[in-house]
Amino acid sequence: MGVAMASINKKKLADSVIEEIKRMIASGELGEGDKLPNQHEFAAQLGVSRTVLREALQTLAILGVVEQRPKIGTVLLTRAPLAYTEHLSAPLMEDHQATIELIDARRVIEVGAVELAAQNADQEQIRQMGTLIRQMERLLNRGDTDGYIEKNMAFHLLIAESSGNRFMAHLLATIRGFMQRWTVESLTVLPGLDQRSLFLQKEIYQAVLARDPAGAAEAMRRYMNDFLASVKKFYQDQEESSSNRRAQ
Repeated sequence: MGVAMASINKKKLADSVIEEIKRMIASGELGEGDKLPNQHEFAAQLGVSRTVLREALQTLAILGVVEQRPKIGTVLLTRAPLAYTEHLSAPLMEDHQATIELIDARRVIEVGAVELAAQNADQEQIRQMGTLIRQMERLLNRGDTDGYIEKNMAFHLLIAESSGNRFMAHLLATIRGFMQRWTVESLTVLPGLDQRSLFLQKEIYQAVLARDPAGAAEAMRRYMNDFLASVKKFYQDQEESSSNRRAQ
């Protein structure tokens, strides 16, 4: 653990922390059964806040990579699930099939997760959802897209966690990197998607707050269907534009 940590990029901080932990494992600095430094020390070494570090460790815990042990701290269990955190090398929006499959995967996982969350979320989790919605709105109004995306990811991961089903939380965590990359790319090329996304996420939150499982599932379904319709229109417009250029 004496080797100096690489500097952490301030963008996509939680993902960067995960990448740094992966690097430490690959280099032999961390092995199975090793205890990570305490959060205050580790966050300082990585150059991030403890909040960012906790988010990264929470994702790794859901994946089964680390475990929080009372009176001991965070322990590395295995490196095997880290393969799921790899990002695609090419932009997702350039891969039509991958984009559609990602939205379909999210729809299957998140519709079920939010239905359970409306039944199982505790009051603190619901309070956190409301806080994230308000933060997303403020960030969007300020034009802070990166901040909005970070809170967007946190909102959806919190819903999965609030479902009370660890397998659902695990499944969503495994595609978190893809979700974040796709959201960044889609908000760049799909005008108005950010405002519609926020509006639909408010509906999701209101249904969870009302303890309405069917309403929450339907709101999430509308959210995913809006993404899908926007993407399909984007691809259709691209194809028509390409056809017109070839015809000239």
